[in-house]
Amino acid sequence: MQRVHDRLKDQDKDVVLLSISVDGIGKKAVKPYMAEHGFSFPTLLDQQMEVARQFGVRGTPTVLIVNRKGEIVAHTIGPFDLESQPFTKYLEGLLAQPQG
Repeated sequence: MQRVHDRLKDQDKDVVLLSISVDGIGKKAVKPYMAEHGFSFPTLLDQQMEVARQFGVRGTPTVLIVNRKGEIVAHTIGPFDLESQPFTKYLEGLLAQPQG
């Protein structure tokens, strides 16, 4: 996720990678973990799993793809290669769609 974040952060403001931590300990657990691994992508702390429930998350990791209209257009549960060629092409296709 960090490599994809680094590649996209200065290229396109229409793509944001956001991790959501459901760790019950919250910042005390997440901040040191992020620092230890050199992660700089944005992370939402969801200790009460309010966001996870709102989006119907049933397991971790979960990847949700939200389009410009705020609609979930794809999702998967479990390990996922964000750098795979099919996923990269999928994102490019979403970004090529007209805004509005």
